[in-house]
Amino acid sequence: MVKLLVVVFLGAITTIEAKITLPAELQEYIDDLHKLCLDRGGLQETDHETYDINTKDQKMMCYMKCLMLESKWMKPEGIIDYDFIDSQAHPDIKDILMAAVNKCRNIDEGADLCEKSYNFNKCLHRADPVNWFLV
Repeated sequence: MVKLLVVVFLGAITTIEAKITLPAELQEYIDDLHKLCLDRGGLQETDHETYDINTKDQKMMCYMKCLMLESKWMKPEGIIDYDFIDSQAHPDIKDILMAAVNKCRNIDEGADLCEKSYNFNKCLHRADPVNWFLV
């Protein structure tokens, strides 16, 4: 479960700029989730590598939705599960993660779950641009 939680923040903290080092097993989980969501969205690695969080690209927004749902950060009906995020946060990053998450409890719902996931990730980026990267 801890793996699920770290994913979106670290998925929702760009790998080059991040100052957090992940445990190997968590990195492996994140890599698997990344591949799963790229495949589901019909995206290529270059789409991900060149993505700018300030751009609302439908496929990338739906990639974020996949990350949110698969990590259990968001329920299928679109409710962001803040309690789950808090309870499953890895102790090494919990303070950093929850400081950002707590700033993003009131986000715009968006037109669909893809846009809502984007809005949440964009908020996390604004809350902590140093540690945010997209898985």
